[in-house]
Amino acid sequence: MFEVLIILWVAAGVCGLAYTFFAWKVWARLHKIEPSNIPYVEISNELTVLIPCRNEAEVLPHLLNDLKAQSYPVIIVIIDDGSNDDTSRIAKESGVQCIPTEGSGKKAALITGFKWVQTPWFATLDADVRLGSEWAQTMLSSAVHHKAECILGGVIIDASPSTAWNRFQQMEFAVMQAWIAGGVQSQNLAMGSGANILYATADYPVDALQPEWASGDDAFAMLALRKSDKTIGWCRAPEARVTTGTAPNWKALWQQRARWASKTGAQDSETQQTALTIAALHTLPLALAFGVIATGNTALLWSLVGVAAAKSFVDWRLLTLARREFSITWQTVDMLLFPIRYAILVWGAWWQLLHGRIHWKGRRI
Repeated sequence: MFEVLIILWVAAGVCGLAYTFFAWKVWARLHKIEPSNIPYVEISNELTVLIPCRNEAEVLPHLLNDLKAQSYPVIIVIIDDGSNDDTSRIAKESGVQCIPTEGSGKKAALITGFKWVQTPWFATLDADVRLGSEWAQTMLSSAVHHKAECILGGVIIDASPSTAWNRFQQMEFAVMQAWIAGGVQSQNLAMGSGANILYATADYPVDALQPEWASGDDAFAMLALRKSDKTIGWCRAPEARVTTGTAPNWKALWQQRARWASKTGAQDSETQQTALTIAALHTLPLALAFGVIATGNTALLWSLVGVAAAKSFVDWRLLTLARREFSITWQTVDMLLFPIRYAILVWGAWWQLLHGRIHWKGRRI
């Protein structure tokens, strides 16, 4: 029994140090990013926006209105990935180009859409995002300012109506965005969200997308860019951010995160290490709790309390950092309940991943 205690204590120490180092790294990198006031750059080149769609009739009109209201005019191309609703009709009635996917899946849609790009820059957006009128100008100015072949803008979860469920998703996703922002800008991370990325057309690694995978265009594209020594930058300006909705329930959220985790095998080493650290950190309390129930050992109980307290403190530091970076609000109860909610998210996502129960847009991955 003593040997088991030693193993668990060592594991707790290693996991705690790894998580603390992760939090410190996020803070240190984020503070090195340039201020959000990107200099305005006069740009004469056009920008194409690719929007892969599958059954997005409900949300697509809002995004199209946002894009038509841009201060910098954009060319819009909808790629219809086998929709069986009014997606295609809405796109055509809005006067934008709508083409069918050659193949199946989001990456096949992007490969198809890329053939239609004739501008020096193009961006990818998810159909369910919303953005402000200065989005295009800000993203392009950031690319010129940073001399980058790829620019990432923030993606913020819209927590309205302000329910505990919506605020939790907003808080958790903001921490992820803070990690991505610092990691990308420090050139140590090839990770992002295909919901809001700008690419230099000439450097887009279309051959690296691997369409046999149902999702993950951002992961494969940015890893290829990083391997070819291209510059990937982060635009901190609020005008470059887009907002998106929340997952309706735990199952949908687990599916989303399991789908993202399924891409880490082909990602950079830091993404893999971070995923493993988070998984280990949330497996350890289960092992400690099982030990307490099975043996009633007081030392194990105090170890469980210590791990939970230490993690809660690091969580609070990360959430505070993300709240300030993205100007989000929370209530005291949100912070108190965040550790257990996040644990449920991690456990559920890994359960889905390990059992191969991952679906995207009605397709099994």
